[in-house]
Amino acid sequence: MVIPADLPALVAPVAWMLGTWEGWGMYAAPAAPGEPADAPADAPADAPAEDSPVIEEIRGDVVGEQMRLVTRVYAGVASAPIDPTWDAAQGLAAIKKGDLISEETVYVSVAPSDAPLPPPGQYNSREFTATSASTEGHSAVWDGVSVGPRVQMVSDAIALGVGATRVTHLGRMFGLVAGELMWTQERTLDGEDEADVEISGRLHRTAQASTESGEVIDGIDDSQDGFLV
Repeated sequence: MVIPADLPALVAPVAWMLGTWEGWGMYAAPAAPGEPADAPADAPADAPAEDSPVIEEIRGDVVGEQMRLVTRVYAGVASAPIDPTWDAAQGLAAIKKGDLISEETVYVSVAPSDAPLPPPGQYNSREFTATSASTEGHSAVWDGVSVGPRVQMVSDAIALGVGATRVTHLGRMFGLVAGELMWTQERTLDGEDEADVEISGRLHRTAQASTESGEVIDGIDDSQDGFLV
């Protein structure tokens, strides 16, 4: 695997996330805009709606010494009963993209490290911070850690716009599994003691990212030795 000479060193630990990803997932209540909550007719009035399918797009780019992730989530209408074992391509084929539910931009800054390189196939953990803003009225400061093709990040510093859902905690995980980007986000609502899963997804890469020189950024490849960063 060739690492582009002009790939910023502080982006290399998360370079596997770069490029364009498309796929599907499930979105927790409230239901997507314009769609009624899919609750049983005999359910109590305050019963939560069932999760609804969504189409997801994530784009990762290099911006200076940072990685920018733009995530768009669209309402989805499934042409067949949802099968949780669908891969990204199967989900995209069975779910029609509807209106935009949310868009979020995240800037990730990986902390420098002078740790020695690990043996082939192993990865150093790298701490990072991130800032985000979304069309749902949330802005957040995140703390995170990446270990090879795995990322975990949390935020308890969340600013809320007028009318935004009152959220006190967010947690997010990303992972590369069999070439697909898998991710979930949990949230804790104001007044609640426990977090619940807000959204999940699995996406496949549809386009690679490039450095300023035009070299393609492959990131981590599980079938090879991987990025030793």
